[in-house]
Amino acid sequence: MQKCLYNVGITFVMTALTASPGLAQAISRDSVIRIDYVCERGVVVPVTYIHAGEEPAFAVLDAESKMVALQWHDALKKYVAMDEQDSYRWAEKDGLGILSHLEADDSAKEVTILSSCRADDSEQ
Repeated sequence: MQKCLYNVGITFVMTALTASPGLAQAISRDSVIRIDYVCERGVVVPVTYIHAGEEPAFAVLDAESKMVALQWHDALKKYVAMDEQDSYRWAEKDGLGILSHLEADDSAKEVTILSSCRADDSEQ
């Protein structure tokens, strides 16, 4: 059931993202990549990356039983939730990921939720 909802969510996000003609031209089937990350305590974080050409553009992940749409922020070198009121952050480099959250508060600090996430190569 959760996988079905996740797939429906990916379809919904892709439809919304490709509503822009310029972005729709840059996104192709090869630009969508799904990777499962295994984190501490065996927590699995499925992440679907959506690239515009060669550049990172968006990601959708399952965090704390929520589907979260994120947009790449080049200055931060990480993906940041599109919902500023529930601001998850995902940093990934060389198959290692860190999931964090920033409260919707001016004095809020970024809190790490999962820090030892590794890409699961068993399905590839």
